[in-house]
Amino acid sequence: MNAYVIAVVSVMVVILLAVLSAQAIQFESGANPQDKKKRKLWFWILSVLAPVLTYVLGAFVIHPDKDADPIPYEEHMNALPIAAVVALVLYIILGIVLSKLKVSLKVAHWFN
Repeated sequence: MNAYVIAVVSVMVVILLAVLSAQAIQFESGANPQDKKKRKLWFWILSVLAPVLTYVLGAFVIHPDKDADPIPYEEHMNALPIAAVVALVLYIILGIVLSKLKVSLKVAHWFN
Protein backbone atom coordinates (compact mmCIF):
# COMPACT_ATOMS: atom_id res chain seq x y z
CA MET A 1 0.00 0.00 0.00
CA ASN A 2 2.88 2.38 0.74
CA ALA A 3 4.17 2.10 -2.82
CA TYR A 4 0.90 3.33 -4.28
CA VAL A 5 0.69 6.26 -1.87
CA ILE A 6 4.22 7.19 -2.90
CA ALA A 7 3.09 6.99 -6.54
CA VAL A 8 0.16 9.34 -5.99
CA VAL A 9 2.28 11.86 -4.09
CA SER A 10 4.99 11.71 -6.75
CA VAL A 11 2.45 12.31 -9.50
CA MET A 12 1.01 15.31 -7.67
CA VAL A 13 4.47 16.84 -7.28
CA VAL A 14 5.42 16.22 -10.91
CA ILE A 15 2.08 17.46 -12.29
CA LEU A 16 2.58 20.64 -10.26
CA LEU A 17 6.03 21.01 -11.84
CA ALA A 18 4.49 20.47 -15.28
CA VAL A 19 1.85 23.15 -14.66
CA LEU A 20 4.48 25.58 -13.40
CA SER A 21 6.73 24.92 -16.39
CA ALA A 22 3.80 25.39 -18.78
CA GLN A 23 2.97 28.71 -17.15
CA ALA A 24 6.63 29.80 -17.28
CA ILE A 25 6.88 29.41 -21.06
CA GLN A 26 5.90 32.72 -22.66
CA PHE A 27 3.45 32.99 -25.53
CA GLU A 28 5.26 33.58 -28.82
CA SER A 29 3.89 35.67 -31.63
CA GLY A 30 4.70 35.56 -35.29
CA ALA A 31 4.15 33.23 -38.21
CA ASN A 32 5.64 30.11 -36.59
CA PRO A 33 5.34 30.20 -32.79
CA GLN A 34 7.12 27.38 -30.93
CA ASP A 35 5.60 27.86 -27.48
CA LYS A 36 3.03 25.05 -27.83
CA LYS A 37 5.74 22.58 -28.83
CA LYS A 38 7.86 23.62 -25.85
CA ARG A 39 4.98 23.03 -23.45
CA LYS A 40 4.27 19.60 -24.92
CA LEU A 41 7.95 18.70 -24.81
CA TRP A 42 8.27 19.66 -21.15
CA PHE A 43 5.12 17.75 -20.28
CA TRP A 44 6.58 14.58 -21.81
CA ILE A 45 10.02 15.14 -20.33
CA LEU A 46 8.47 15.44 -16.89
CA SER A 47 6.42 12.30 -17.55
CA VAL A 48 9.64 10.33 -17.13
CA LEU A 49 10.16 11.92 -13.72
CA ALA A 50 6.92 10.56 -12.20
CA PRO A 51 7.78 6.82 -12.31
CA VAL A 52 11.47 7.45 -11.59
CA LEU A 53 10.64 9.55 -8.53
CA THR A 54 8.17 6.90 -7.37
CA TYR A 55 10.70 4.11 -7.67
CA VAL A 56 13.59 6.03 -6.10
CA LEU A 57 11.52 7.22 -3.15
CA GLY A 58 10.04 3.77 -2.63
CA ALA A 59 13.29 1.86 -2.93
CA PHE A 60 15.73 4.12 -1.13
CA VAL A 61 13.86 6.57 1.09
CA ILE A 62 10.48 5.24 2.22
CA HIS A 63 10.45 1.48 2.69
CA PRO A 64 9.80 -1.02 5.48
CA ASP A 65 12.76 -2.18 7.53
CA LYS A 66 14.21 -5.28 5.88
CA ASP A 67 15.89 -6.54 9.04
CA ALA A 68 12.84 -6.22 11.30
CA ASP A 69 10.44 -8.20 9.10
CA PRO A 70 11.39 -9.29 5.57
CA ILE A 71 7.84 -10.07 4.38
CA PRO A 72 6.51 -6.47 4.26
CA TYR A 73 9.78 -5.40 2.67
CA GLU A 74 9.43 -8.03 -0.07
CA GLU A 75 5.80 -7.08 -0.68
CA HIS A 76 6.75 -3.43 -0.92
CA MET A 77 9.59 -4.11 -3.34
CA ASN A 78 7.33 -6.31 -5.49
CA ALA A 79 4.66 -3.61 -5.64
CA LEU A 80 7.11 -0.84 -6.46
CA PRO A 81 7.48 -1.46 -10.24
CA ILE A 82 3.70 -1.66 -10.56
CA ALA A 83 3.38 1.60 -8.63
CA ALA A 84 5.86 3.24 -11.01
CA VAL A 85 3.71 2.24 -14.00
CA VAL A 86 0.61 3.44 -12.15
CA ALA A 87 2.38 6.78 -11.58
CA LEU A 88 3.07 7.17 -15.30
CA VAL A 89 -0.51 6.32 -16.27
CA LEU A 90 -1.95 8.58 -13.58
CA TYR A 91 0.32 11.44 -14.71
CA ILE A 92 -0.88 11.12 -18.29
CA ILE A 93 -4.54 10.87 -17.26
CA LEU A 94 -4.26 13.93 -15.00
CA GLY A 95 -2.49 15.78 -17.80
CA ILE A 96 -5.33 15.01 -20.20
CA VAL A 97 -7.96 16.04 -17.67
CA LEU A 98 -6.17 19.29 -16.82
CA SER A 99 -5.62 20.16 -20.46
CA LYS A 100 -9.29 19.62 -21.27
CA LEU A 101 -10.62 21.44 -18.20
CA LYS A 102 -8.37 24.49 -18.42
CA VAL A 103 -8.88 25.36 -22.09
CA SER A 104 -8.01 29.03 -21.58
CA LEU A 105 -4.70 28.35 -19.79
CA LYS A 106 -1.35 27.29 -21.14
CA VAL A 107 -1.77 23.69 -19.96
CA ALA A 108 -4.38 23.26 -22.69
CA HIS A 109 -1.54 22.96 -25.19
CA TRP A 110 -0.32 19.63 -23.74
CA PHE A 111 -2.74 17.61 -25.86
CA ASN A 112 -3.71 19.99 -28.67
